[in-house]
Amino acid sequence: MDYKEVTLLLNHEVEPFIAELLNALGANGVVIEDSAEVSKGRVDSYGEIYELNPADYPEEGIRVKCYFSLFDFNDKLLRDIEKSVYELRDVPITTFNMTTADVKDADWENEWKNHFHAFRASEMFTVVPSWEEYEAASEETVITLDPGMAFGTGDHATTSMCLKLVEKYVLPGHSVIDVGTGSGILSIAAHKLGASKVRAIDLDKVAVRVAEENFAINHCADEIETDTGNLLVGETERRDIILANILAHIVDLMIDDSYKLLNDNGVFITSGIIAEKEEMIVNHLKKAGFRILEITRESGWIAIAAIKEVA
Repeated sequence: MDYKEVTLLLNHEVEPFIAELLNALGANGVVIEDSAEVSKGRVDSYGEIYELNPADYPEEGIRVKCYFSLFDFNDKLLRDIEKSVYELRDVPITTFNMTTADVKDADWENEWKNHFHAFRASEMFTVVPSWEEYEAASEETVITLDPGMAFGTGDHATTSMCLKLVEKYVLPGHSVIDVGTGSGILSIAAHKLGASKVRAIDLDKVAVRVAEENFAINHCADEIETDTGNLLVGETERRDIILANILAHIVDLMIDDSYKLLNDNGVFITSGIIAEKEEMIVNHLKKAGFRILEITRESGWIAIAAIKEVA
């Protein structure tokens, strides 16, 4: 089957959300080429640092390639893509350009794998693609990942900041819920840190399926409960840790419920928040009764750890 390739040039702020947006519109595959990648040191399967070819990446922002069956493609789809991008809440759209091309099936099926390699995501965790062999050092804990159609390789600032906070605050025996689990990377990290109960939920059924596949790859499928769910609606079990790497306005919607569902001295870890929304989220957290433990910032994004402190 032949496909139509749609290429988007976008500003960096769109990256965490564009794959999910395009998948919802029927994309059969998504490749994201980030201009920032060329400045990062990468580790290959033999532990050697290698450099990426700048010619393979845009000069600035991100280049997104997505693929649609010719049977599904039409001009309305292009209008729907543009409309959906500009309707992203909390995300400024400063760059938008879209082009199309015809491609053969074999041209795109595995192309995105060329852009995802093993990398150190935090002091403890190294993320390794499922198709690569990797020999970990004694101080590394490997998370094996096949992100598929779900967001969350650990490479983006929002996910890597969350990973570092998870590494710091999740303790053996903790009960954890991961809201908007995506690829399941944060749930896997929590499990590997010794959390006794982990529940991973996402509104997107595709994300839940991808997460389940990644749990199986990491030999923890029987240890992590999955479900489709709308934030914390319907959740009744108290937790020691609540994770939410999602958009700021969605985080805002779940702050009060998070406070109610956390055990005393439980921690709410959240990201996906642009810097301009920091004050709004922090003020709401404090109003709900949280004390801010720390705020980390990277590439215009912030992550927050807040505690339900008992007087």
